[in-house]
Amino acid sequence: MKRLIRVLVLMGCSVPMAWSAPPANLPPELLAVRQQVIDVAKANTLRVDNIAAVRIQLDPWLDQLESWFIQNRPANEIALTQQPWKSLWYDDPTIDEFSNGSFGGFQLRLDRDKVYQVVEDGYYFNISESQLFVGKIPFTFRTYLKGAYGIVNPAGPSNAGQPFLNVVNLEFVYNGIKFGPLPDGLDLRRQARAANLRLLGVQRVPGPIGITGKLWNLYIDEELRISAGFEDDKPNELDIYILVRTPRTGPTPR
Repeated sequence: MKRLIRVLVLMGCSVPMAWSAPPANLPPELLAVRQQVIDVAKANTLRVDNIAAVRIQLDPWLDQLESWFIQNRPANEIALTQQPWKSLWYDDPTIDEFSNGSFGGFQLRLDRDKVYQVVEDGYYFNISESQLFVGKIPFTFRTYLKGAYGIVNPAGPSNAGQPFLNVVNLEFVYNGIKFGPLPDGLDLRRQARAANLRLLGVQRVPGPIGITGKLWNLYIDEELRISAGFEDDKPNELDIYILVRTPRTGPTPR
């Protein structure tokens, strides 16, 4: 089934994680597709010069995984989603617009290999690490961007096999930073919960506050999540997010 529309998403000593837990009923040909998506996303995490080309390469594989997922949606999809995740690849320009820029001799640069998301019940935090360059001198800081959400069009027996279920209706409500790198010794879920309670010494800063959007999974299993989304005022700009489950900051599992 061709996607009708793709609509997001969007995490330390790392804990080694196997990448071998797709659904038991995923057909062999889709196991190969799943792995291709992971491999291409990992190979292009840091690149920004070929985003459009990578999206074209991924689209047919995402169509196949989404078609299977719609017909085999897990009953625990929401519980699967409410976990810590690490971004492998995304093509959402808004992330870079708010995270990169130059002004008055200062430069902001987001580390695309240190972008995480912790999804909790009713809210999530995008957690990332960036550098502020003052001239040529870098200062590392971390960002905690909170999105509040509710689930609309929940999946159930009456709409089994339909697309666009368990849709996240979100609004960004808070953005904060703290100087210093992401702490390896504090797992992502604890960071998100502490940031939510303002216990990390995070300082509120301007950000994409008030932006609203719609998000849902194209595919999810215990270790891989592929989501799509749009901002409500840009419904034709559909973005893809590929993430792997990880409790801590650190290297991508191999």
